Amino acid sequence: MITEEQVKSAINGNEKAFEDLMNLCKESLYRTSFAYTKNEHDALDVLQDTVYKAYISIDKLKNPKYFKTWITKILINNAIDFINKEKKIISIVDNIKVSSSNSEANRIDEKLDILSSIDRLEEKHKRVIILKYFQDLTITEIAEVMSCPVGTVKTYLNKALGKLRISMGKEII
Repeated sequence: MITEEQVKSAINGNEKAFEDLMNLCKESLYRTSFAYTKNEHDALDVLQDTVYKAYISIDKLKNPKYFKTWITKILINNAIDFINKEKKIISIVDNIKVSSSNSEANRIDEKLDILSSIDRLEEKHKRVIILKYFQDLTITEIAEVMSCPVGTVKTYLNKALGKLRISMGKEII
């Protein structure tokens, strides 16, 4: 659990406090990064760049209670910048080794279908889905990250889920 005291300490230059904060949120940040890049290596690159940018600019964080929102916004901007710079299409299938087990292969296929469907959504809908289900943010936190009203986030989420249901042909979430 991230505390405001840890964040304040990191803002004041305590490197250990910053390291502890990164350890607390690295998994959720990695999941978000992977959702954008679809590749472990690229996801780690984006995450590393995010940690660096957060480290050099943590003193600009105005309200410590919004640390997670702040760093998530940095990560999303880095991921989008990375994708735009590379201008490459990443094939999810090439990056996952399918095992010989049928049940595991079915789970992987299902995950690929979901990720592929998410990837085809409009950017605003994709962002809401990733923040909600990969980052586990609340609607209010998503509204802060996206700098839009809560009602707009709810609308985006409902539209995105509706589009995913149609493209997947079943109830997925």
